[in-house]
Amino acid sequence: MAQQAENIGFAIPVNKVKKDISDIKTYGKIVYPYLGIRYVPITKAIAEENNLPVDYGVLIIKGEGADEVAIALGSAAERAGLKQGDIILEFNGIKIDQKNTLAKLILKYKPGDAIALKILRDNQEMTLSAILGEWE
Repeated sequence: MAQQAENIGFAIPVNKVKKDISDIKTYGKIVYPYLGIRYVPITKAIAEENNLPVDYGVLIIKGEGADEVAIALGSAAERAGLKQGDIILEFNGIKIDQKNTLAKLILKYKPGDAIALKILRDNQEMTLSAILGEWE
C-alpha cells in the first residue's frame, strides 16, 4: 500500500512472484525468454486489409525507423531462419490467436528452451525450430 495514495493498493500475481524467486535462485537474476521478432497480431480486419491467407497468428514486420528491424540480429528468430513477412501460426503446437497471444506463450518458457514454430511463408506451411534467447 502506498501511504499517501488514499487506499490504493498494488498486487503482483503469485505465479509471477514464484517464477521470479525461482529465477533468482537459479540464475541470480530475473530472466525473460526472447525470440527476437517485431510483429503485429493478425485479426480478421488485418488479414483482409493486407490480403493475408489466414486470420490468426502473427505477421513479422519491420517498423518505420531504421532501427525497427523485423528480425533482431543474432536472435533466436534469426538463427531459426525466420524472415520478414513470415506468419507464425503456432508456437510449440499451440495456435496463436486472441486468447493465446505470442507474448503469453513465450513467457511460459525459459531462455535456452527449444521450441517449434509453425509458420506460413509464401503460402507454404513449414516448421522451424528455435532455442529461445534471453531478453537483455
